[in-house]
Amino acid sequence: MVVVLAFLMAFLAWPGVQMRLQAQPVAPPQAATIVAEIIGEFPYVYAQPDFDSPVLATLKTGTYYRVSKQQFDLGFHRIRFAKDKEGFISSSEIKITTGQAAKKKSGEARAEVKKEVKKKTTKPIYVSRYQGIIFEQQNYIEDTMSNTRSDNILFFGYRLVGFNTLFSGEMSTDLAILYHSGAPAYYEKITGQSASGQIINVQFTFDTIIPLAHDFMASYGFGPMVKYSHFQVSLKNPGGVGNDSYVLDDMNFGVLFRLGAATRLGIFGLRADVKYYIESKQYVGVNLSTLYEF
Repeated sequence: MVVVLAFLMAFLAWPGVQMRLQAQPVAPPQAATIVAEIIGEFPYVYAQPDFDSPVLATLKTGTYYRVSKQQFDLGFHRIRFAKDKEGFISSSEIKITTGQAAKKKSGEARAEVKKEVKKKTTKPIYVSRYQGIIFEQQNYIEDTMSNTRSDNILFFGYRLVGFNTLFSGEMSTDLAILYHSGAPAYYEKITGQSASGQIINVQFTFDTIIPLAHDFMASYGFGPMVKYSHFQVSLKNPGGVGNDSYVLDDMNFGVLFRLGAATRLGIFGLRADVKYYIESKQYVGVNLSTLYEF
């Protein structure tokens, strides 16, 4: 009787044992990974296959790790960089090799490592920072002299774009300070007298980055702006003797939407954008920037 009960209890417990065995975690097969050497200048391990995700670690150049054969979004590989810690590293920061190559200690292997480290490996354009010169053409519009008037005006100025510029952290911004010397042509056309002045436009946007390739990207943004204008105009004196001079000062706050694309040649970047301004009036601008990576 005892033997029968023992057999019955073992039979009933067997499915539970099977379930516990099946619930154990299974290590990924060795064939799914490959040895890679860390060679890049920015060997960051990210929490997700995305340059905007948090950085978990910075690896040492010349070391070897196992990475996934599979590539994820933006060319990332999964990597185990510490015990029970995994993340993602860009393919531009690693060199796929073999297990035998990873174990080599010969002078030839060390020379190869130095050669690869010496080779410049740039960050993707969409995580780089730039500053430089911007030229922008605006269809400038304002209410003045009892009517709505417009003129195509060329601005130039300074531009600062990228992560960790205006704000530290995982946020990309675009700052532009634009300047125009002179007054819109409609003042001289209406008054028959020359006019002078200046316009200053300060703006920045919070950007959303759209990676397209290692050296090419698109982006769009939204943000505030402030515009200050100072014009000096003249009108003929009603008495017919001389001219009367007037100073026209104006300051407006508004917002803008920006859509653009960027590429680069080495450390130099080129950006082109279309902007839609909303302040006292609505108008459009297009620009081209020549920038320097820093």
